[in-house]
Amino acid sequence: MTLRVKTVMGALLAGATAVLFAAGPAAAGTDVYVDTTDPFNGGAAGFVAEGEIFTVCDNRADGMRASGHIGWIDSKASHWVPLEDADGANNSCGRKNLSIGEGITVTVEICLKDGANGTPKYCATKRGTA
Repeated sequence: MTLRVKTVMGALLAGATAVLFAAGPAAAGTDVYVDTTDPFNGGAAGFVAEGEIFTVCDNRADGMRASGHIGWIDSKASHWVPLEDADGANNSCGRKNLSIGEGITVTVEICLKDGANGTPKYCATKRGTA
């Protein structure tokens, strides 16, 4: 891996960590929905507090895949869970059933990537509470 790639990956990880640990107000049991920042909302992510369901959807046939993360901190550890919708636009979305304690603040991030190892772009982040 080249030094430049390592530097970029380190910067992305540091940014994701900063977003995850940043404080922000949120109401108890809030659902979270966020779209990518591209002009066509090519990707979307959602967290439903009731049942702790995390979903990532590719909304546009543009050759990109939707790549999301959900993060939270509990008494045991910090978590940053990835999820992608890589089967093309308007098919089934990626979905994970999680176990997150009540009242825990969650951070949901969505990006678009060109392939499994593509650079994340058009990222957006939003917070809510399980």
